[in-house]
Amino acid sequence: TASVKLVELSGSPQAFALENISVVAVPEDASVAAYERAIALLLEGKELLTTRVATSVSGRKVAVRGMRFPALGKAELEGALRYEGSQVIAFDLEDSYLDHDVVESEDGKSELMDVLFVAARREIVDGKLSVLEGAGLEPRVVGVDALVLLDALLVKGDLPETCGVVSIGASNTSIGIMRKGTVPFVRDIEIGGTDYTQAVATALSVTLEEAEQVKIQEPEKDLASARAIERVTRRLVGELSRSLMYYQTRPGGSQVDALYLCGGASVVPGLTEAIAEAAGIEVLPWSPLDSVYVDDARFDAEAVEKLASVSSLAAALAMKQDPN
Repeated sequence: TASVKLVELSGSPQAFALENISVVAVPEDASVAAYERAIALLLEGKELLTTRVATSVSGRKVAVRGMRFPALGKAELEGALRYEGSQVIAFDLEDSYLDHDVVESEDGKSELMDVLFVAARREIVDGKLSVLEGAGLEPRVVGVDALVLLDALLVKGDLPETCGVVSIGASNTSIGIMRKGTVPFVRDIEIGGTDYTQAVATALSVTLEEAEQVKIQEPEKDLASARAIERVTRRLVGELSRSLMYYQTRPGGSQVDALYLCGGASVVPGLTEAIAEAAGIEVLPWSPLDSVYVDDARFDAEAVEKLASVSSLAAALAMKQDPN
């Protein structure tokens, strides 16, 4: 919503190395042309190893659901998913891309099938693909934000039994929770970094650009700014707490042992502590780049560290394997 990010990695899981990283801002309510210009700037002067890219989607026009069926054949399962999906998903599946994955039970002996079902409106997927292809890139993977981040978390390894990732972007927050042998839980919350900026701008009667600087630098120095940020944090923490409670009470749900926090707005002062206190669990700052080798001779380590949070999703996407 606020920027376009590029991360290119070489190597393979457990041995990724950074090849390129860049972030270009886009204006609020950016047009397709603005995104095209941003991507052109990202690619300018870069010697990419490949033009193959992965991207992802989230928000109201994307639905992720867990479904359970008796053992079914491929054709029967696809029919059952389409029917059940039409009952629980708010938008028309006829104008959507659909995909699913059967989740193997831990003992492999269950007579029931747990299925992860994903639907995404064609307009949101086709829009992204068109912009990427127009820039001379070759889209190979389209994922869902939270699921992509959960996959990247698995690369980290040494995880508790049940854990989740919370990615706080400009316009929304994506939460994904996973436990082996169960369908992942995904939810998008329409609160993000822009809400913090707008709250500070209103409290201080300044422009959004000025509010962004206050938010990033030392918001605690101004009482009105600090209180504005605290109000947005309470709203976000409340929604996250409700999501965790829902996950714990659903079939296959359990107590979440830890949350890994990423995204550009995850560095808001006091947010990590507020989530940990409300949820009563460990909350850890994290980025997929934490497990990536960065050559100090090629990159400014401090600059890469500053980009780690905002580039989390892009880095996670770069870890995806090309299906072909």
